[in-house]
Amino acid sequence: MPRTITYYYPDENNPSAIKVFQDRSSQIRGFYFKRDYLKDVAKEDYATNYAVYFLFSDEADTNGFKTIYIGQSKLGAGRIGNHDKNKDFWTYCIMFVSDNNIFDANVIDYMEFHFINLLKKSSVYTLDNTEPRNKEPNLSSFDKTTYQTYIQQIEFLLKAEGINFIEREKKPDVKYYLPKSKNYNAKVYFQDGSFVVEAGAVVHKPKEALKNWSDEGRLYQRLTNDINSLIDDKKLEDLGETCRTLVKLPFSSISSAAAFISGAAQNGWIFFKDIQELRRGE
Repeated sequence: MPRTITYYYPDENNPSAIKVFQDRSSQIRGFYFKRDYLKDVAKEDYATNYAVYFLFSDEADTNGFKTIYIGQSKLGAGRIGNHDKNKDFWTYCIMFVSDNNIFDANVIDYMEFHFINLLKKSSVYTLDNTEPRNKEPNLSSFDKTTYQTYIQQIEFLLKAEGINFIEREKKPDVKYYLPKSKNYNAKVYFQDGSFVVEAGAVVHKPKEALKNWSDEGRLYQRLTNDINSLIDDKKLEDLGETCRTLVKLPFSSISSAAAFISGAAQNGWIFFKDIQELRRGE
C-alpha cells in the first residue's frame, strides 16, 4: 500500500540543516538535524518527548565503516546536548518521538536494545556505544509485538532518508571471485565501487615476520590494528591464528582485500582467480 511522508522545514534559509518528517498514517515523528542545530530542534513541537535517536558520522574509517551511536532519552533533544560536549565524531542526528507520547521508558529501552543489536550485524556502520546491550528487556509477548510495530515504522522512515543499517546486500547478478590458493577460504565480489569480502571468510592474522619488512612493519601494524578493531566491533570472530568474518567487509582495492585475507602483502589481481576480467570490463 502506498504511504505518504510529509516534510516540514523549520529554517527556510537552510532547509537541509533541519527537517521534521512523518508518515501521515502514524503518530511517530522523525527529526533530522545537523549538530549545530541541536538547540533549534529542541524548540520544535514534540521534540522533548520520549525518544530514541541515532548520531551519525559523515566520514568512513579506514575499514570503510561510518560511526554511529544509538541512544534513548526521556527528554528528547534535551538529552542529546550531553553528546555535543563528549562525542566528537557525529555531524548529524535523527531522532524519533511519538506525537501522543505513547513511548515510555520500556518502549525506548527495547528500541535502543533492538537497534544496537541490529547494528552489530551491519556491514556499513560501527557502533560508538561503549557498553552495547546484550540482554533483551523482559517484556510480555503483547508489548513486544506492539514495540516491533513502532520499530518497523522507524525503519521505514530511516529508509526514506536513505539509511539502511544492514545494506551492502549482494546483487543477484554479481559474481564471486575465489583465491587461487586452496590455503585460503574466502570469496569476494565487486559492487558499487568496492571489493566486498563475504561473511564467513577465513582471515589469516599477519605473521610476526612482517615486522621486519622494508616498510618498517607498517603493513603488519595496519593489518593487526584493522583486525583488532573489527574483533572489538563484533564483525570478526577471533579463532586464534585466524578469524572469521561475521559481516560483509568492503575494501577500496582488490589488493587490500587480498592482504586482509592472507595476512601478507598481495597483488589482488593475481591472488584471485578470474579477477582480471574486471579490468577488461567483461
